[in-house]
Amino acid sequence: MIPGKGNQITLFQFILIIHSVQLGVGLIPLPGDLAKGCGTDGWIVLIIGWLISIVSSLIIIQIMRCHPNGTIIDLLSHYFGKWVGKVGMVMFIGYFLLYMYLIYNRMALLVQNWIMQQTNIAVLMLLFLLPAYMITRGGFRIIGRYSEILLFLSGGLVLISLYLFKHAQWIHLLPILKHGWTPILQTLRTNILSFVGFEIAFFLYPYLEKKSSASLGIIIANSVTFFVYMLFTLLAFVNFSPDEITQYHNTLISLFKIIEFRFLERFDILILSIYLLIIVRTFVPVLYAAVICTQQLGLKGQPRLHILLILTVMVGITWVWKPGWDESVRLRDIVQNIGIGIAFVIPPLFWAVLTGIRRVLRRSSP
Repeated sequence: MIPGKGNQITLFQFILIIHSVQLGVGLIPLPGDLAKGCGTDGWIVLIIGWLISIVSSLIIIQIMRCHPNGTIIDLLSHYFGKWVGKVGMVMFIGYFLLYMYLIYNRMALLVQNWIMQQTNIAVLMLLFLLPAYMITRGGFRIIGRYSEILLFLSGGLVLISLYLFKHAQWIHLLPILKHGWTPILQTLRTNILSFVGFEIAFFLYPYLEKKSSASLGIIIANSVTFFVYMLFTLLAFVNFSPDEITQYHNTLISLFKIIEFRFLERFDILILSIYLLIIVRTFVPVLYAAVICTQQLGLKGQPRLHILLILTVMVGITWVWKPGWDESVRLRDIVQNIGIGIAFVIPPLFWAVLTGIRRVLRRSSP
């Protein structure tokens, strides 16, 4: 599938979309999860995860350069045949739908937990259905523009958070490596989902106007995500004691409860409202990528029909299933295991196989 010129994205939009997919609801409990795994050495986990993500991201870009005018599905069909391409479609559809549902459902759980405790989760998900549909049906270009608009809100959130350094207790970070490297590596394994999301480049790459800048763009996207994670993790570590931080589930929202103004109560609710707009941009690119796969799989209907059907089915599943935080945690573990395979394991193996095939084809060609 060759994208039309009207749906191409700029390098800046490419960066923002990748960063947006990575920066999901995982940010909210991240500092607490890191502290539970390896204490205040959790910031070291972020550095290791960032470096691994950059390496895997660059491999993905090298893979996509082998077939620059198509998605990973087109590349699989071109080099390995249509049946391998269809298997790839099914794999990505399953992964993207699970990933999207995890974000979509957790967004509703956050609203229920902090604002509307008596409201059914499916009803809360229904409130976000129309905005998600309107944004997604415009394709990656509209999604990129939405991410550009939210950049100002995100920037404001970061500036407000700097106020929390006023009462920072940096002594909480010492000593470094207090428990050795083993807890850090174990925590990296259980929190790697926070860096998963850059694999959306498999579907974004053909839409990028200047493909020669793709490597730079994906490095910047991973680095911006790393900066945000590091900022809020350090804020939590220096404002909460090492024992206190492990008691919070939604650590980031609890952190903003520290900020108080005479003219405003529940500042954390305002932050949550802003963050909900940011979370929406996390799952809409994944939804559109899933729709690309469903269309290439041969399912009938316009893309907007696929989008509406997927969103409606997810709301219906939630109405029947009624998942809570425990179910969300189990789903996160499943998505994390699949995501590790797709984002970190498959790319280097696939790149090695693809490189070998291309060399054989060059030698056999006259």
